[in-house]
Amino acid sequence: MGTTGSAAAGDRYVAVYDSAQFKALRRRSNTFIIWASVAFYGWWLLVIVLAAFVPDLLRQGLGGPMNVGLLCILLSLALVVAISVAALRFARTRLDPLSEQIRADLEGDPR
Repeated sequence: MGTTGSAAAGDRYVAVYDSAQFKALRRRSNTFIIWASVAFYGWWLLVIVLAAFVPDLLRQGLGGPMNVGLLCILLSLALVVAISVAALRFARTRLDPLSEQIRADLEGDPR
């Protein structure tokens, strides 16, 4: 029935998975994920270590109800937003063009 057609389609996907373009796409994606993770978890670990070993620093007042600990929390939020914006920009400029090219090659679109 449809087993030969699906086997041929499966072979196409295996060929795409093994292609240099797909490996480059995965490498670009994984590189960004690693750097974003290191930045976020590094900041998070720094704040946790400061809270554990230098709690008086985080209690230091900055004016009004604001202290260094609250500033660290606000900076964590800003870091999450910055990483999200960077991820969207990276995907739009570096990942999407390559993935569109891979998809066009797979589907046979003349682009």
